Amino acid sequence: MEAWHVALLVFLALEGGALFGMGSQRWLKAHHLSKDTQEAVKLGVGMVAAMASLILGLMTASVKGNFDTTGKDVQQYATYLTILDATLQHYGPAAKPAREALRAYTVHAMNETWPQPDGPPVMVASFDSEQLLERAGHEIRILEPTGPEQTDLKAEALDRFKSLNALRWTLIAEAVTEIPPVFIVVLIVWLTLIFASFGLFSPVNLVSLIVFPLCALSLAGAIFLILEMSSPFDGVIMVGPEAIQRALEHMKLP
Repeated sequence: MEAWHVALLVFLALEGGALFGMGSQRWLKAHHLSKDTQEAVKLGVGMVAAMASLILGLMTASVKGNFDTTGKDVQQYATYLTILDATLQHYGPAAKPAREALRAYTVHAMNETWPQPDGPPVMVASFDSEQLLERAGHEIRILEPTGPEQTDLKAEALDRFKSLNALRWTLIAEAVTEIPPVFIVVLIVWLTLIFASFGLFSPVNLVSLIVFPLCALSLAGAIFLILEMSSPFDGVIMVGPEAIQRALEHMKLP
């Protein structure tokens, strides 16, 4: 499900729980709504609220940490691309095919990872991009140095290519942070129970009818942010392509 679908489900569940609690007041006898009953219910719901807060905090910290790490890795990836291209440029004209292959891969990977709004869906890893990167590696490996300097530059380029390829697979692994659906389901049940208890002992008036939807909207927004950040290359909140674009500017061929 899309993040906004889940957020809408959360909002409807919480608001429904609050309205159910308010509606239940008329069916319950007075002693069921006594002060002692309220205190007992508040004690139990307080424990559930504490657990829900803990789960929300852990989920937010997890996806935010992965999101920030992915952003740093993208910047490092752009740096690797720039340095590898500079190394090949220093090698000389013989490395031009390798530079062309590296630039072709970079353009293709950027268009796949950050497509146009009306373009194809996001694809962090594909067979085509892998083939283009392997072609760049092949062009580097078949270079024939004519002196000690070119020998060192070829060895440096191969080492940087290996680092680049390893970081690519790291980014592929970071593309999605798996949030177990059971976490979301249990969290929705807990929050719905909390809102139902709020509605059960809340007076039915205009203030309650305004505040409960706002609170439900806030929690739905929190779930939305968590799910959005779990996919760093897709959705409203994502890691941008600016670092790769700057790398491409430095990889211009003569």
